[in-house]
This record gives sequence, structure tokens and C-alpha cells, in this order.
Amino acid sequence: MSKIFTRTFRVRWSELDASGTVAPAAYLRYLVETAYDWGDALGLGAKNDRLLGLFWLIRETEIRFLRPLRHNDVFDFTIWMVNWQRVRGTRCFELTLKDSGEVIAQGSQHIVAMDAQTGRPTSPPEEIINNFRLDEPRIFEFERFPKIAAPENPFVMQRQVEWDDLDALEHVNNAIYVTYAEEAAAQDLATRGWTPAKLAESNLMVATRRVHIQYLSPAVWGETLAISTHPLSVNDTGGTRYVGMTRADGSPVCECILDWELVDRQTGLQKDLIGFKNLSGL
Repeated sequence: MSKIFTRTFRVRWSELDASGTVAPAAYLRYLVETAYDWGDALGLGAKNDRLLGLFWLIRETEIRFLRPLRHNDVFDFTIWMVNWQRVRGTRCFELTLKDSGEVIAQGSQHIVAMDAQTGRPTSPPEEIINNFRLDEPRIFEFERFPKIAAPENPFVMQRQVEWDDLDALEHVNNAIYVTYAEEAAAQDLATRGWTPAKLAESNLMVATRRVHIQYLSPAVWGETLAISTHPLSVNDTGGTRYVGMTRADGSPVCECILDWELVDRQTGLQKDLIGFKNLSGL
């Protein structure tokens, strides 16, 4: 069995968002499905993890979107291990169209092995890690999540964790945090007069080009999260925004950075922010 694992997907209609393309959160779901199948193929599936007393915790994920996915697109999701040191490691992944090989997205993910009984980091058996270790892996550029200073007047919304947001561990699914982040960004735009309906009427769309998310502690059912967002930078066609999520007591849940561009809704081509009132302030 190859240490580089590939799974093929076809985009379903239910995976599209209001823009008619696959939402960023869905890419993380593809990542989870591929990672589980990869583990199964190499003898480290969920059943084997339980026998070993292990589970795997995602610390950071970064993904760059190079081309949108649309209904019925067939693509390969390829994943491989870049390095592993004691209790933590990095894996990279790439999505390519099945027929043409065109690159859709690329990313990296930092993971930690955890002891299922103590909940503390632990070193997996070396023979297991050797099943994944490559001599000369292809590596994508990756920077650890930066420290972001608190702004004076961020946009803040409240979100209560619902049952449908949870994974099998009864924690908020990692992909859901991206949905939360994009909702906060949309709400912020709406307060500036650019509702989703207004953007559609103007044949515009805010397209996410990169997501970098750091998971700090898992949220659970019933918790109310304060989700704050503010711009970090703006250029001629888009910008970068920060989204932070905390509990009522102020304890952090996760942090997210979104790179975005203003694009033509039909062609996907970049649009200049100049002339679009209130968007240039983001």
C-alpha cells in the first residue's frame, strides 16, 4: 500500500453553497473522509485507534483555494505525511481534477497524537508512524498561526452550538468552525449595507481564497460562542480578515484567518474594490 493516499470524490448538489460552488467548509469534510480512509488502508483506522488507546487531534489547518469546485466535478484528494516528531506531525494534501489534473486546492495540517485515557499528548508506536513516513515528501509552504492583537471595535455575533454541529466525539466538527467564520464575515458585510442579496444584485461575490484555522479547545453542545471579526489588511481586489471565537467566560475556542477577493459572480474574475462603497473598508 502506497504511503501517498488518494481518494476520488464527485461533487454533489447538496455540497454547493449560494454561490453555486463548493463552500470552504466542505473541503475540510473531504479532508476528514480522506484521512480516515488513509488510516484504514494503512491499518490505523478508528477501530485500531481504540485498540491502541489513541485519538488524533487537529491543531491547525491551512488550505489555499486555486479553482472553485462545481456540481458533478470529479476530483482526486491526495494526502501524505510530511514529518513526525514524537507526539506531533504535519501532513499535506492536494485536490486535482480527475480528467485534467488541474490543481483545485492545496494545504497542510498539524496533528497531535493523544492518549485516549489521559487526554494528553502521547507518542504512537514507531512501527505505525513508519507506515506513513516518506523519505522525500513534497512540502507546501506553511507558517504557524500568527499572534493577532485585539482590535478596538470588532464586529461581534453570538452563536449557540447545536446538535447538528457536533462530531462523533460530541465536539463541534472542525469544518463547522469555518462555517461560523464565514457567517461572521457575511454578517459584518451586511452591517455595511452589503447583504448577500445586494451582492447578488450587483453580480458580485466574496470568494474565500485561503483559510488558516487554529483549534484551541473544543466547543460542545449548548455553549454560546462570541464570534468576533475584523480586517487585518485590504488590497485592490480583496483582503484578509481575522475571526476569533470564545466562550462566555472568555476562554478561546479557535482562531481563523480568511483571505478573500471580490469577484464577478458569473465569470469569477477579480473586481476592483474602488467604487464599491463600504467594501473598501474591510
